[in-house]
Amino acid sequence: MELLHKGFDALDLAYPYHLPEELVRKLQQAKDTSIQQNWKSVVSLNGIRMNVAPTGARGGYAFRCDTGKLGETWFFKKPNRSDPWGIRVSVSAVQVAIRGLDGIRAHLEERLSTLGVPVRPGAESIARLDFAMDFLFPEFVLESGNFVMNSRFGKMKHASLLEYKEAGTSGRTTSVTVGKNPNRQLIVYDKRAEVLAKKKVHWLEIWNANRKRKGQLPISLDDPSISRVWRIELRAYKAHLKQDWGVSSWGQLHTKLPSILGAIPEDIQYKLPNNDNNRSRWNNHPLWLRAKSELADEMGKLKSPASNEAIRELYRNQQIQMILDQMAGCQIALAALNGVEIYELEEFVGTTASKIGVMLASNESRTSTKLKRAQERYA
Repeated sequence: MELLHKGFDALDLAYPYHLPEELVRKLQQAKDTSIQQNWKSVVSLNGIRMNVAPTGARGGYAFRCDTGKLGETWFFKKPNRSDPWGIRVSVSAVQVAIRGLDGIRAHLEERLSTLGVPVRPGAESIARLDFAMDFLFPEFVLESGNFVMNSRFGKMKHASLLEYKEAGTSGRTTSVTVGKNPNRQLIVYDKRAEVLAKKKVHWLEIWNANRKRKGQLPISLDDPSISRVWRIELRAYKAHLKQDWGVSSWGQLHTKLPSILGAIPEDIQYKLPNNDNNRSRWNNHPLWLRAKSELADEMGKLKSPASNEAIRELYRNQQIQMILDQMAGCQIALAALNGVEIYELEEFVGTTASKIGVMLASNESRTSTKLKRAQERYA
């Protein structure tokens, strides 16, 4: 059982401010463009590049913007004196993991300052906080019946988050969820399976960055018998934070964070069954004991040694390979339609590439527009 990573995994919060009118006008123009082209448009807000969606979001947010797949999603309302809560932000898991909680706070407040929004300490409202621990533990077998709940936790609900079958086998539990939004939630699931199924390549980079820091060799996910990674994820939502702990601001969160997170694996425990009919007297599983001990550390400064640059390059290469695979598939289909044999394929591909070049050059205006959109999409 090896801890590959621990740290914060998601963060949602709101601010009682509105954007300056000048930026609202720029956002409206960008949104209008997005509606016309039925695709996100790019706008620069005081030097911060954002993709603006053609639609807003529930809660009265007129604008839904993001700073890229690995950044944040921002929601903005049009200025309204009767509704001061005009800004909401959801930070991607990779950003929280790399920057840590303290780093994310500084990053968001720097963003707001650049946008011309004055930030008053304690004015924010934290709506969600996730904390994750990833264990390399191939021998572990998840059994939903081994969870024992303290009466304080609330009604227990098991639900499979991920259906994943490997090598034709089935009947293996890959995920158990306890609790639900808007209160608190605990999830234990096969993180390796999710990384492979959803192509979340950044987690392998984060795990191996931690191993490199400890002088260990990188892991490969090729063989599940030696690379199965299990995640224990603790989620605290707005109602739980505010009503049960009186937490909405950064200062309050830092004070009560160890207690908030530590209470979850106390109130719902994973046990080792024995002959005792009273399940509450079963011993805690070694995985649970380890997870609880990991929560005893100082958490505010936890962050991954992985870099944004390395993760961006991973995703860039992944996207390039995916497009190359698609192009290869299209070439084979086109070759089949033209009666091309295998020994003629290489020459046919070269000829097709030349034809495509001529097609693109024949309508330079349309090609230029499509290239610009692609550049903005992948920026």
